[in-house]
Amino acid sequence: MVLPSSLPPATFAADKAYQQLRDAILDGDIAPNRRLVEEELAAQLEVSRTPVREALLRLAQEGLVARERGWLVRDHSPAETLKVVEARAAVESAAARLAASQITEADLEQLAQLADAIDRPGTSTRELNRLNRQFHGLITAACGNPLLVQFAQRTNISHWSLSASWLMSAKDTAEVNAEHRQMIEALRARDEAAIEALVRQHIGRTQRMLSNIIAAG
Repeated sequence: MVLPSSLPPATFAADKAYQQLRDAILDGDIAPNRRLVEEELAAQLEVSRTPVREALLRLAQEGLVARERGWLVRDHSPAETLKVVEARAAVESAAARLAASQITEADLEQLAQLADAIDRPGTSTRELNRLNRQFHGLITAACGNPLLVQFAQRTNISHWSLSASWLMSAKDTAEVNAEHRQMIEALRARDEAAIEALVRQHIGRTQRMLSNIIAAG
């Protein structure tokens, strides 16, 4: 691959390190409170320490990692996560409304494939988490507004630390994915009001779950 002259190789290395670390944190492959050692990460990602450090600084800006006598993955409390999810509901519903008029048939087909994958028996919790992020990310990306996409990324944090308090049953997963399919139909119908309401309702499920955890102490 020929690199554009305007972007040095170091930029690509930093972007790659950022995306790989971000995905690993959001998917739960790197658990909350895990220490992140620059030298070890550089070896694992096959880059130098400089791109790793740049990636960690970007992740710190997003609230995914923190620097406390070294780097570690942040463990968000239910109360803190609730605030993030409230912001996510506002941003993603607005993005979905815009996406209704711009989403392509190829995007709709990909959303359907993701929903089918979520319904597949035996899918692990981590894989479900990844598929769910892809589903919502695709809708948000279809809005055509880079600022909304950036804001939405800021509301992506790992809920893996909550798994001990709340585990989705097969019934829960089926209900969540049924809502995904309703979203696909609303987008296919170009129904802006419907998709906006469906996304708010869908994310509201997580808000209620977190509120119950907080209330239970």
